[in-house]
Parts: sequence; C-alpha cells; structure tokens
Amino acid sequence: MTKQISFTKPKFRKFLLLGVLPILFAGCQTMALYNFEGLKAPQVIIPPDVKTIGFVDRNLSFDSDTLSDYYKLNLITYKDTASYDEIRAFNCHLGFSENISEYFSLDSVSYIRLPEQHISGERKYDPVSWEQIDSICSETGSDILVCLEDLQIFNEFKILYRGGVSLGITDVKYFVVWRIYDPLLKKYHDTRIIADSLYTEESSYSYDSLIDKKMPSRQKINADVSYEIGRNYADLISPQWVSFTRKYFIAGHQDFSLASYYLNNDSIDQAMEVWKKHVESDDKKLAGRASYNLALAYELKEEFQEASHWARRAIKKYQELEKEPKEFKFIKEYYKELISRMQNDYLLDKFFGKEKTE
Repeated sequence: MTKQISFTKPKFRKFLLLGVLPILFAGCQTMALYNFEGLKAPQVIIPPDVKTIGFVDRNLSFDSDTLSDYYKLNLITYKDTASYDEIRAFNCHLGFSENISEYFSLDSVSYIRLPEQHISGERKYDPVSWEQIDSICSETGSDILVCLEDLQIFNEFKILYRGGVSLGITDVKYFVVWRIYDPLLKKYHDTRIIADSLYTEESSYSYDSLIDKKMPSRQKINADVSYEIGRNYADLISPQWVSFTRKYFIAGHQDFSLASYYLNNDSIDQAMEVWKKHVESDDKKLAGRASYNLALAYELKEEFQEASHWARRAIKKYQELEKEPKEFKFIKEYYKELISRMQNDYLLDKFFGKEKTE
C-alpha cells in the first residue's frame, strides 16, 4: 500500500456528542445522523499490570544490508557512503515513545541499543534469550521490552517535467520487524513484519532548487520515516479515539421530535423514556423504530448488552411486518456494527484489566 508521508500525531479526546444531521427518504425527513467518539481497542493488548516499557534496538546486521546503501535517481544507481543505522533506531524510538497512549501512564520509555551483531547467511530473527531480556529489564527498570529487531529503508528519486515545472517524487520502501518480550510471562505479546511504502512530491521551476533545497535528503528520509514507523507501532498497542456515525429515527410519531431534541441536548435518559413508550405499540414499524433508537441510546451509554437486546427486538418487529420496508436494511447493518463494538469493548476490558459486570 502506498501513502503520502504524514507526521501528524494522534490526538486523545474525551467522549463527545457532536450533533445531528437529517436524512431524507422519499421526500420526508425520516432519520438523522448522530456523531460521537468512542475508544477503539489496540490491535496488540499489553497486560494491564505493565507500568514501564523499554525500547530496544536489536542492532542486527546481515550481508544483504548493503543494498540500503544504494539509491536511484531517474533509474541511475548511486551509492551513499553515510550510515543511518543509529538515526533510524533513535528516531524510531522517538516516534514510539512520543506517541504511545496516555493510558499507559508512562513517564518515559527507556532506550537501549545493543552492540552490533552481524549474522551471515539466511536473514533470520531468533529471539533474544530470556536471560538477556531479564538483564536488560533489570538495567532499565522495564516490565516489558518493545524490540526493534530489524529496520531497512530504501528510496528512489524521480524527476518529471510537466508544463515547464520540475516535479520531484521520492518513493520510499521499508520493512520493519517487531517483537514484544514479557520476561514475567516468558511470552512474546507480538511478533510481526511490516512492509510498506511512502512517497513525497515537491515541485519547482528550477531543477537545481528542486534537487538541492526541496527534495528530502537521504538523512531526512531515514530520520522522518523511522519516526513514522515508531509512531505507527505505538498506535498498534494504544487505544485510539475514533469517530462514529449512527442513524436514528426522528419520524413515526410526534414524540420522536421531542426525543430528538433531548438527544441533541445530551439528555439521553429523557430521550429513552420517550422511545420506551412506543416499543410495545401495535404499529410494528413504530415499535421497531423505537426499539432501534433505544439500542443506539444504550450504545451511547456503553451498555452494549442492553444495546444488543434492543437491536434484536427491533429486527424481530420488522420481521413481523407483511412487507419489509427499505429502512430495515439500516437496522440489520447497525446490528453488525454493534457486534463489532461489543467485541471492541471486550478487548478494551482486557487492556484496562476490567472484569465484565454485565
């Protein structure tokens, strides 16, 4: 996957209710959008009792590493005699330590670079011995170690001419190997290889200015991309605030307008009381809409078992209709999204070390 380099750090925000936007169906206002933010569980779950994290650069070298000393400019190969190994390792640590979630409550992430170890032949990453891991943890005061097993960055420069303007494209490819060591459990919480590509574009009327001033140097490429790699891995083990958009019904009964007013003014409980009056209505569609809206309300309250219960009730009400209305597809789609959030909530409980009470 190719993407443009961006070094925006993640922002952590409190739970927010952001308002409504009407949706039109067949000329009448039937549903509205409700936007809010919720916490997304990390892909890699670190035990909740971990209080300190150490960052280790494995500092391995292989015979094939010399390939990263070469780069291309318009398909012509050049050799760079400078070494960027230390810059890559240190900036990767910075990207990781400066962007790890505030939920870890870390004062800092210790950094240690092991003595260089050259491995001939096959490129392989045998784990560090637990004896050495224990020694590093003791030295740095770390509960676990995030280990940069390997990082290689390759780049190519291209200069194109369009309408009298020189366009400079920098293509960057990299692969990185991560492993998380837990000496207490004698467990690897994560082991993965990530390969990706990035690019930048610069333009200038002057070829020399483009080459000398605007296009990134090899040192900047290695420094900035390494920071990005560290930041991305911090995201993998960190909870993130993400935006959600939900549809809910504002038509079907005049009471729904009042409930919408309550909802839009952060009075969820009052909105729920209005919808509850209609969940047993003889009008199956109205009962289905009210049940669906209740499911959304319980999701906003992060009571996911109740939300699932009311979503299933809404589905049942719609299935009892002689003909399924078009809006039924939104109910079924929402139920799938709700299941995903329930699974996410389970992972968040694991991350925070909470036991389910529902």
